[in-house]
Amino acid sequence: MAQQYKRLWITGLLFFIALGIELLYIKSYPVRYFISPDGYLYSNIAENFLQGKGLMNTANFAEGVNHVVQAFPKTRDYVIGPVYPLLLALIYGVFGFKSYAMVVMVLHGVLGAASAVLAFKTGELLFGKRYGWIPYVLTLGYPLFAFWGMYVLTETTYVLAIWLFLYYSVRYAREISRPKLTTLLILGAMIGVSNLVRPLLLLYFPVLGFWIFWMKGWRLKQALRDFMLILFMTVVVMSPWWIRNELKYHQFIAVSNYGSYEFYLGNNPRTITNSYFVMDQPSYDPAVKARIDKLPLLEQEKEYKSLGVSYIVSHPVLFLERTFAKEKNLFWQPVSPEEGQAYKMKGAFLDKWYLLLGLSGIILSIIWLKKYSFLLLYILYYSFIVSMITVVSGGRYRLPVMPAMILVGSLGFVLLLQGAGKLLRRPGRAPRRLA
Repeated sequence: MAQQYKRLWITGLLFFIALGIELLYIKSYPVRYFISPDGYLYSNIAENFLQGKGLMNTANFAEGVNHVVQAFPKTRDYVIGPVYPLLLALIYGVFGFKSYAMVVMVLHGVLGAASAVLAFKTGELLFGKRYGWIPYVLTLGYPLFAFWGMYVLTETTYVLAIWLFLYYSVRYAREISRPKLTTLLILGAMIGVSNLVRPLLLLYFPVLGFWIFWMKGWRLKQALRDFMLILFMTVVVMSPWWIRNELKYHQFIAVSNYGSYEFYLGNNPRTITNSYFVMDQPSYDPAVKARIDKLPLLEQEKEYKSLGVSYIVSHPVLFLERTFAKEKNLFWQPVSPEEGQAYKMKGAFLDKWYLLLGLSGIILSIIWLKKYSFLLLYILYYSFIVSMITVVSGGRYRLPVMPAMILVGSLGFVLLLQGAGKLLRRPGRAPRRLA
C-alpha cells in the first residue's frame, strides 16, 4: 500500500511540474490563444450543444480580408467527431461561451500535462522504471506540442488519445502470452476514442491484426481472439455516434461528413507533391471542380470521393509514387525557419533535431524489432495514411506521430545510460607496476 501511495505521489508531482511548464509556455506568447475557421466551427457546435440544440453547427466560418475569420449563414451541416466539441462544452459550461483563453489555459494545459505523464508511464513500461523520465522530458521539450495547443483545435486532445493508444499497446505487448481482458478492452476503447477525435486510425486494423498475429507466434486462434475483442470494444465506443448519425442524417457516417475534396486534391492526375498550399496550386482540374460545385453538397462529397478512389484504382503505381513523394517532401520535412517565423512559433528549429533523433531510434529499434515493432508499424502507417489522403504540411499533421518518434528516439539515450552504468560498475583493475 505504501508503494502504491508513493507511485501516486510521484505521478501527481510529475503532472503538476508538466502543467507548470505548459502554462509557462502559454504565457510566453503575447496572445492568449489562436483561433481559425475550424476552431470557430468547433466552438459553435459546443455552444449549440449547451443550448440544447445537439452537436450541430448553426453557422459556417471562413477567413476573409486580412486573415479575419467571419461567420456567414450555414450552407451545410458539418458532422464532426464529438469528443472535442464536448470538451469545449465542458469548459464553456464552467467559464462561459467563447472563453477561448480558458480552453487553452485549462483544457489544453491539463491535457498536455497528462500527455507528458503518459510519456513517462509508457517509457517506464518500455525501457524500465529508471528511464521513464527520458520520454517525459522529450515530450515537454518538443515545441510544436505546446504551439499547436495555443490553437482552439483538436491537436492536443488527439495527441493525448495517441499516447493512451501507445501506452495500452505497450501493456498488451508485455502481456502477450496471457493478456488481461481489461487491457484488450481498454486498448479497443482508446482506438475508438481517438477516432471520435480525428478518424485517422479507422484503417489501422489490418496493421493491428498483422502485428498481433506476429506477436502471437503466428497462432491464429489466439491472435483472432485478441483482435476481435479489441475490434468489438472499438465498435462499442463508436456505435452511439453511428446510430446518432443514422437517425439524424439517414446515412452511415463513421465520424465526419466532409474531407472528400481534400482527398480529391491529394489523388488526381494534377496533384502536386511538394507544396501544401493546395488552394494556390494547379492541383485539380478546374472544369471538373466547376461541374461538381453545381451539385448539392452531399453529392459533391460523393463525387470527389469517387474521383479520388477511381484515380487510385486506375493508377496504383503512380498513386504510390505520389504518396511517397508527399511523405518525403511534406510529411517528414522539418518546420522551416520561414514557416516558423510566419506562424510566430517558439523553438521551431528543434523540430528537425527531434526528427533526426526519431530516425536514429528507428534504426536502433530494428535490432530489437519485435519489442519496438508496434511503434515502427504505427509510424509507417500514420505517415502513409496522412500522405495518401491529401496534401498537408508536416508541422501540424505530423504531430500525432511524434509520440512514437519520441519513444523510439528515447532508445538511444537509454542505451547510452545503460552503457555508462555498466562501465561505472566494472570492478577496477590494479594499476600496473612500473619496471
